[in-house]
Amino acid sequence: MAALVVTVSPANGMSDKEGRIEIFPGGPTTSMYPADAPFWVGYGFAPDAAGGGELEGEGTRFELEVDGVGVQMVTALHEQEGLSVRKTNVADFPDGLPAGWHDFSGRWYDAGRLILSSRVSIQFVER
Repeated sequence: MAALVVTVSPANGMSDKEGRIEIFPGGPTTSMYPADAPFWVGYGFAPDAAGGGELEGEGTRFELEVDGVGVQMVTALHEQEGLSVRKTNVADFPDGLPAGWHDFSGRWYDAGRLILSSRVSIQFVER
């Protein structure tokens, strides 16, 4: 199973240039973001080259907490020729977050096993 970076929010169609916050370990996480501005966080999974991995169940997923509270995710399973080829989990924040520091914790699971985690703090500032 491979973890993917999602570039478009399926819930609202925003592209990565329009409000995507990345928290993937080693990725380009922003240290500041405008307060009360919309954004989204999303990641996904694809089967490995050997075709292994379980996408359909709840075991393979990305989870997000903001300030210690679990966030509702929009999940989409993408199929091609009857086979599951990608699963995405996206959280939309259409009203953004208020000014101040906010803690983002992400966890990636493959078949129920934690394979990756990340925790970052981002300062949301008045425009």
